[in-house]
Amino acid sequence: MKSLMILFFVLIFGSTLAQNTAEKSAIEKTVKFFAKAGDAQNVDALKNVTHDQYRLVWYGGTDAPFIADRTAFLSQFEKKEWGGDKRKVDVHSIEIFDGVNAIAKVTSDGMKAQMRSMFSLI
Repeated sequence: MKSLMILFFVLIFGSTLAQNTAEKSAIEKTVKFFAKAGDAQNVDALKNVTHDQYRLVWYGGTDAPFIADRTAFLSQFEKKEWGGDKRKVDVHSIEIFDGVNAIAKVTSDGMKAQMRSMFSLI
């Protein structure tokens, strides 16, 4: 009976670990897709990967953070004011909470900008 319980624990733990790895891989792909779409100024792709309630909150050392809703964010790419770079994107860590929320710590290095970002994903 003890062996059966150990086997059960190993199977459950292994299954959970595999699922968590798959979810983290999907999140990393999504973050990199998002960055690539921004670099290419591909508004349609950005629309597909951002939620209707998307918000960009950016602090660049000024008095207050810059906050843009989805419409304002996308318009910057439509006007070609943002994007148009080729960045190297590194996802340093991903934490998943309650199976539906995640935080990804990311750095993006390009010719126009270098950013340290924290993505909050649903």
